[in-house]
Amino acid sequence: MWLFTRDGFFSAVHDDYCGPEELMIRARVIEDLQRLLDKLKIDDADILVIKNADYRYRVKLSHAQWCAYVAAEAARIDYANFNNSVAADEPDRSSAYMKCWEAMYLFQEAKAQFNHWVDD
Repeated sequence: MWLFTRDGFFSAVHDDYCGPEELMIRARVIEDLQRLLDKLKIDDADILVIKNADYRYRVKLSHAQWCAYVAAEAARIDYANFNNSVAADEPDRSSAYMKCWEAMYLFQEAKAQFNHWVDD
């Protein structure tokens, strides 16, 4: 699962290093995981740093902890435009998020060409 929030960009997976009730939460920048742990009030988690990995920073959480974070983020939506809410504090992050938005917009438009029920 990919999740883009004002706190960061996260990839949540259940990999070979996870126990039955654990998830590996991965991030591109360490500050994202630090904000996540702060929100969850977790101060004893070890952030793993793997220099040659696609996601350099990782932390294990329980399913319950991850679900609590996701639910809290959904509950605090107070914006009409997500990327504008990010840009106010972190223009560089907003620019990166916008590239993801653009990629998915182009995907949408390519798919729409093949869907005859979509009006132009």
